[in-house]
Amino acid sequence: MNSVYHWTNASAAAFVVRAIIFSLAGIALLIAAILARRKIRRRYFDRLADAEFYVRQHWDEVIAGEISRDEWREVHGDAEAIITQSLDRMESADAKEEDKLLDFLRRTGLLDRMLTEARHLRGWKREASLVRLGRTRAPEAVASLVAALDDPSPETRLAAVRGLARTGLRSAGEAMLDRVVAGDLALPGTSLMNALIACTRANPRVLLPYLHLTRGPVRELLARVMAEVASVALGDDLLLLASDALPEVRASVARALGHADFGFAFPALAQLATDAEWYVRLRALTSLGQFRETRALPVLLRGVCDANRHVRQRAAEALAHAPDPIGVLSDVLKTTDAYALQAMIAELDRTGDFDKVMEGLESDTGRIGRVEGQELLRALEAGAEGLNTMMRLPGTRKVPESV
Repeated sequence: MNSVYHWTNASAAAFVVRAIIFSLAGIALLIAAILARRKIRRRYFDRLADAEFYVRQHWDEVIAGEISRDEWREVHGDAEAIITQSLDRMESADAKEEDKLLDFLRRTGLLDRMLTEARHLRGWKREASLVRLGRTRAPEAVASLVAALDDPSPETRLAAVRGLARTGLRSAGEAMLDRVVAGDLALPGTSLMNALIACTRANPRVLLPYLHLTRGPVRELLARVMAEVASVALGDDLLLLASDALPEVRASVARALGHADFGFAFPALAQLATDAEWYVRLRALTSLGQFRETRALPVLLRGVCDANRHVRQRAAEALAHAPDPIGVLSDVLKTTDAYALQAMIAELDRTGDFDKVMEGLESDTGRIGRVEGQELLRALEAGAEGLNTMMRLPGTRKVPESV
């Protein structure tokens, strides 16, 4: 009995010793693997840092071809550093330097290398390569990026859209628009909308055929894009869009007309200032206020009496910059709209001109009649007092004693 018990204890002890040895060996191997990996990565990043430093020191010679590409094209670190440096410089380069850098990437085969990576890599490496390819803004990159839109992975499709957005090219915008209209491209969030904005901003006319053909959610998406890119470059088409069924399109027209000639823009803006949607009226009045034209005063006076508070504030902002603020205040008082007068007082107070207007009325400069001036002065004082009372924070209330 004792011998069996002794043998069992010896076996258990041997098992425990072996388990401890194997655990320690496993821990040691894990630590060794971590240290080896850190050392390898450290050497890799040191190599990249050295390559980046070398490229920065000899950048002009590399671009000019004075340093042969055979010296660096076979070295992974040098080639990556040159690609990174080229793309970083493209972000802030003018058109001439951008063409020079793109020609360099083509001539040295680096652009072909990026095209190959975008086609054949998989996973996150392909996603990174697609975005990097878009940064080149090369027309030949569009085909590879568009092909990636058919990838089953949503992450890859999103990376392709971001790459197309980085190109900013019309062909990239048209390719995405074709797929959006056909129902083959839909992404959550605003990535697709931002990409379309980036690719159509230089030529918003690209959107017009698609905007006229689509309906439903797709047309709403294109309307939001048009709201960001619409400009006077659309010409007479801009006036046609002022009667569009979607308020987002009408609002985009109102904002774009603020950069047109007043004679061209005024009829459409006067119409949009009476739109059923408040934000369309707001943008129309904002554009009218930018012209500082006396012919726009009647429309702005209607706007300062608007039912929407934001529209009243925007109209008051435009009226406060009129050449004759006292005359404008007199016209506002004649509307008998208390909210309009409050909006004007608040805007004059914000710009610091309220005291100047009060001094002008008290000095009786003759711009309006004496009786009318006194009436306007009393109305301004009462309005300012009422506005201050409304904006003042309530004091601490006393708790009534119990009876």
